[in-house]
Amino acid sequence: MFRARRTRYAATVESVSRIAPRMARITLGGPGMSAFHCDEPTQWVKLFVTDPLDGQPAGRAYTVRHSSSAQPTIDIDFVLHGNGPAARWAEAATPGQEVSFGGPKGAFRPDPDAEFYLLAGDESAQPAVLTIAESLPRGMRGAVYLEVEGPEAEADMSWQADLDLVWVHRTAGVPKGEALRDAVLNAPVPPYERVAAWAAGESGAVRDIRRHFLEGIGLDRRHAYAKGYWKRDEADHRDPLASD
Repeated sequence: MFRARRTRYAATVESVSRIAPRMARITLGGPGMSAFHCDEPTQWVKLFVTDPLDGQPAGRAYTVRHSSSAQPTIDIDFVLHGNGPAARWAEAATPGQEVSFGGPKGAFRPDPDAEFYLLAGDESAQPAVLTIAESLPRGMRGAVYLEVEGPEAEADMSWQADLDLVWVHRTAGVPKGEALRDAVLNAPVPPYERVAAWAAGESGAVRDIRRHFLEGIGLDRRHAYAKGYWKRDEADHRDPLASD
């Protein structure tokens, strides 16, 4: 079966900044991106980098956190978990390095009839969660649950919708994802409003969250998105979107 070749864009690292103890924001730009267009929440690109450990090429999927068509540039937030070629590349990235990427793919389209949005994610899903939160209209009610290591990883957030932000801190010795799962399973949800939900993170935790969306809250599958972005005990926290 014929499969159309995706456009690959050449880019240059313009800047690298730490936005949290374990997260780096890398801005990519350059003339090779002049035809690139990305303006919808949760859109992602497949980034191709060289692993500094062994010099081998690798491709991984990452959410576009911000995009500007004027420059043009995109921001990608990387979790510096210490494992995997893309995380190692991000840890060592410096301005001037050249990379390439394909995409974008995917997009979030809000339920036009929703009255309350429940959003949840760990660091791997934080960029996608925030693009959704920032896209919701003024007056939309809801809650955003973000799992991070501790208070030092919290950051200022802003959006026009009426969304409560809940930082969920991990406990030493407890597997990642369990704190988020417990918080979401106990999150208050207005029973009299039409609810929509979006969650992503560790696969096992997200499986329980998905079940809660469907059985605990009683959401229609069309309005309950839950995606495992990585699996516990896997050395390379690889976003499954990168498998194609």
